[in-house]
Amino acid sequence: MRNIFTAKLFVFIFSAVFLFLQGCINMSKQEAADKAAGKLVIDSTANYIIKVNYPAEPQDKEEVMKKWVDLKLSDKKFEWKNLTTPRNEYQINFSVVQSDSSQTISYLMNEYENTGGASGNQKVTSFSFRNNQLMDIQGILNFSNGNDLQLTKLLAAKAATDTNTFSSAMLYESLGLKFLKKDGVSLDKDKCKCDGFFFGSNLMCYVIRNEGIGFVFGKYVVGPGSSQTPEILLDWKTLAPYLQPGFERITKK
Repeated sequence: MRNIFTAKLFVFIFSAVFLFLQGCINMSKQEAADKAAGKLVIDSTANYIIKVNYPAEPQDKEEVMKKWVDLKLSDKKFEWKNLTTPRNEYQINFSVVQSDSSQTISYLMNEYENTGGASGNQKVTSFSFRNNQLMDIQGILNFSNGNDLQLTKLLAAKAATDTNTFSSAMLYESLGLKFLKKDGVSLDKDKCKCDGFFFGSNLMCYVIRNEGIGFVFGKYVVGPGSSQTPEILLDWKTLAPYLQPGFERITKK
């Protein structure tokens, strides 16, 4: 009888300890989820709902992401202040990419807007940080001497290998390559109906990965709507000739 009692007591104690540890694990998971969720802002009227979730990043000392969000919210509220149609929706969410080899953290901010159509539109903006500073793509890649054009051509060549995600017609027009003269370098201003084209603009939205740099585009920019916000990854070997001398990576051990 005593042995049976001891066995039951052991099972009871083991179960209690297990439940306690499981609760701690779930709490840790919840804390991690809460940290990843960032800061939430919700505003709504009878005709629209605005829901924004943006990151709280300790390295963002000047709160550039908060200022960007505040400006977006202010502009959208002003734009929609006289709306008379219901079911308008605007959202900002984010994803995080960390690179151990570069000691960076990148945030991809995804803007979604739907004003009653079957499918909403999406735009993307990125912020990357290292050593408590916001990174500038031109501090990583050298755009001078036509490098911005050459990098754009590398993006197009990489994207051309994935015809399911990218549309060659949309790709070459959006990247500005459609407007080059036969020499492949000079801009045909009559074709683009413009005074100039900054090819570096194709490289402004990016995330730094261990494998290289991923350049991200909004919905309908370089592919059909089904592609959502596609990314073109250029590995570090490909990017090596274009890296700024001041940008150093730490090789993973």
